Amino acid sequence: MENTAQLPRPVSQLLLPGMVSFMGLYLAWLFWGREDPSERLLAGNMTLLFTALVVLALALWTRERITGIGLRRAWNWLCTGLVLWALGDLIRLLLIMIQPTRSLLFSSFDLLSLFGSIPFCIGLILYPRPPRPRWGRLPLFFDTTLVAASTLTMIWLVVLRPASLALGVMQSGSFLVLLYPIADLLIALVLLNLFLLSDPRQTTISFLWITLGVLAYSFSDLIYAALLAGSGYQPGVPLDAGWVLGDLFLFGGIAWQLKVPSTPSKIWQQLLVNLQRAAPLIATLVVGWYTLLNWQLGGQLEPLGLWMTIILSLGLVARQGVVAGELEMQKYASLVNSVAEPAFVCDAQGRLQLVNPALLAATLYPDETTLLGQSLLSLLHPEHETDQLLQKGLMGSWSGEAHLRRKDGTLLPVLLALRPLMPAGNSRLALAGTAHDLSEQKRQQAALQAAYEQIAADRNELEILNTQLEQKVAEKTADLLQAMEQLERQNQALQQLDRLKSDFVSLVSHELRAPLTNISGGIEVLLSTGSKLPEQARHNLELVQGQIQRLSRFVETILDLSALDAGKLPLYLAPVSLHGVVSTLQNQVRHLQGAERIHWNIPTDLPPALADEQALTSVLFHLLDNALKYAPQGEVIVRAELQDGRLYVHVADQGPGIPPESMPFLFDRFYRLETSDSQSVYGHGLGLYIVMRLLTAMGGQIKVQNQPQGGALFSFWLPCAIGKGAEDAL
Repeated sequence: MENTAQLPRPVSQLLLPGMVSFMGLYLAWLFWGREDPSERLLAGNMTLLFTALVVLALALWTRERITGIGLRRAWNWLCTGLVLWALGDLIRLLLIMIQPTRSLLFSSFDLLSLFGSIPFCIGLILYPRPPRPRWGRLPLFFDTTLVAASTLTMIWLVVLRPASLALGVMQSGSFLVLLYPIADLLIALVLLNLFLLSDPRQTTISFLWITLGVLAYSFSDLIYAALLAGSGYQPGVPLDAGWVLGDLFLFGGIAWQLKVPSTPSKIWQQLLVNLQRAAPLIATLVVGWYTLLNWQLGGQLEPLGLWMTIILSLGLVARQGVVAGELEMQKYASLVNSVAEPAFVCDAQGRLQLVNPALLAATLYPDETTLLGQSLLSLLHPEHETDQLLQKGLMGSWSGEAHLRRKDGTLLPVLLALRPLMPAGNSRLALAGTAHDLSEQKRQQAALQAAYEQIAADRNELEILNTQLEQKVAEKTADLLQAMEQLERQNQALQQLDRLKSDFVSLVSHELRAPLTNISGGIEVLLSTGSKLPEQARHNLELVQGQIQRLSRFVETILDLSALDAGKLPLYLAPVSLHGVVSTLQNQVRHLQGAERIHWNIPTDLPPALADEQALTSVLFHLLDNALKYAPQGEVIVRAELQDGRLYVHVADQGPGIPPESMPFLFDRFYRLETSDSQSVYGHGLGLYIVMRLLTAMGGQIKVQNQPQGGALFSFWLPCAIGKGAEDAL
């Protein structure tokens, strides 16, 4: 479809409001403006020139941005007509300004305006439009002939004949004023025929605007001619509104041409279709009605009207007969055209007489006119076999593979079938042909053949690769067996080293326990001597005593860890009161630095936990020791609760918390948050590991998270000694 460039969006949105506002102001001036003749003469003609120039400017802007050749040629003629009309209005204004008393009966500007109607009509005729759907040319000929004859008859009876009778008593040049209405009526007749020849469902809104503009011109021109032939015409009167309104309608049509092509709504489309179908009948009824009404009112029968009514009525009867015949033919034509396979009919010489849309689509031809009358030589390939195919088809029937030559020169493989037709009277033979598109089958066949070849090549390559793969698998299998044997030996060596390490650690720990106990006892004896020791010596002994105790705890931890790993640490699960464990623990942590920051929140009604008392004490001790070390300031809160048959214990501090990246490794053996030499908290990374192992051995679990207000929160649970949790633990 041929398109034009669109106006900028802000401009297109202001077109309709601006047009309506201008027309409203102009009408207000016509009816309520000052009655000064010179002002009305000048302002009225300036308005006509202004609207004509606006329409011309927009039309020229549109013409420069049209891309389609046919549409551009039509707009060249339309713009030529608009230029002549605008020049006529300009000359009229100049003549009035030079000589205000000049007679406006007929002058040079009228000639320009009349000459402008000719290219404007040519532009309308050349304007690209979708053709009216039809099966034959005869009904379309009847429609246009009947409507044109009716329209010309009405123009003569209503306009030209009365005007010529009125002008007969006036000066000889008065008949020239009839040229205006004649030109407008001829443009209207052109538009009417274009409407009959076009598809009403595809009638654009731009075409409707232009039609309204021509009707508005015709209205003012008829009154203008009557006034010039009678009492005279004075510019600046409401009569001028038709010309201004016509310009604005043309302006709207051009503006719609610049928008995205649009058609009226479904209701208007159906109305236009019905109007097109009934146009010949309506035109005939109008002529007959006017003739009858004129006879009844005037008492004189108009011969032309009577004869035209009779002729048009006969034309309607003939038209209905043609339409009825074509409706019958449409049934058969629809059957042929609805066939999905390409089909055609040719005469004995091979000239195509009928082609269906499927054949046009298959051969890429735009319409049937390019194929009808041509020989099958131009459609089938190879050409030298066409005569043989025709002879075979005429003698009986023929079917086989052939090729259709498309418009672009490419070939379409088809399964062609030719059958003879025997018309009435056996005057001549003809052939009917159908073609089935084989392009998809050919593509699939070629693809299948290529796939077979590819499969064979892949099979050979696969056999080669399989042979190579078997060799590589054998080599890799041998390497893996050797690697597995080596790993097995290394694993056994590592297990031996691990046992040696464990035995060594246990041996060292056992050997260190007794000396450390003796040293600690000796230091306690020295410290118990009271004031006999110097103050500095006492201080040094207390420091040594603290390091010995720390080392003793480390030794005990190592021994417990070795026992856990060996499965030799006895745990005796029994009902344990959390209050008893807390009382014992309070005495154990009293010597720890910051023990006064510990706050206990243990309800008195908690049931006993199913646990080992010494292991539970160790778990709480390690958690409190960690909290005091890593949270040197703030409270350390220990609270407990009963939930879902389990005893939950929470230890929360107000320290810096635990980095998220350290969370997954926190309960690993020997993992510490601070590993640098200048660490502020000294430890071995075994406390939380032992906590996790002891809780797991007692059927519990532990988790850690950072609190929103800051600090770490360690939570563990143990089954209660009474209830389902205890049964599950056991």
